Amino acid sequence: MALTRTTIAAAVSADALIIPVTSASGFAAGNFLRVDNEFMQVVSISGANISVRSRGDFGSAALAHNILAPATTGLASDLPNFADGEVAQVDPSGQAMVTASVDGALSIPNQDTLILVQKAGVCAMTLASPTTAQDGLELTILSATANAHTVTYTPGFFGDTTSSDVATFAAKVGASMTIKAQGGKWGVVALANVTLG
Repeated sequence: MALTRTTIAAAVSADALIIPVTSASGFAAGNFLRVDNEFMQVVSISGANISVRSRGDFGSAALAHNILAPATTGLASDLPNFADGEVAQVDPSGQAMVTASVDGALSIPNQDTLILVQKAGVCAMTLASPTTAQDGLELTILSATANAHTVTYTPGFFGDTTSSDVATFAAKVGASMTIKAQGGKWGVVALANVTLG
């Protein structure tokens, strides 16, 4: 069986067991559902609502997902074979992935995360300060569309408020920024086709 790709039709929390999709074509009970890089097993389909057995299967983390996050379904046999020493499709200690597709606040996850910006137009995002309990947490924000997305962080990525409070992405696929939490603030690790101002 071939993999079927769609998107989710509404944001879902990390514990939701019903996942609304834009098209349920190709879904069947027993198939897997992958949203961003989280795997789930499909139990039933009702219209465009997919019921799943549990969250975070195949070694993935159960995460909240935003509207229009990519969703893929298929048989477990459609997945790549494990490499030597691999025991899960997603390394549970690795980086999670979530999609940003609407303007608004980015949720701060509990683990290192890749935030893939998929909005067709410019996405205007905001970011709150991390807690000191999140020291060491790393976020990478990567543009999947050629738009001048923005991330506003009021304290400033260099701690100087208005001089570095807005990260503006070049209108290029692959523009990215990596930031790290330290002492209740975000600091810049790397910028690629992103300017701060």
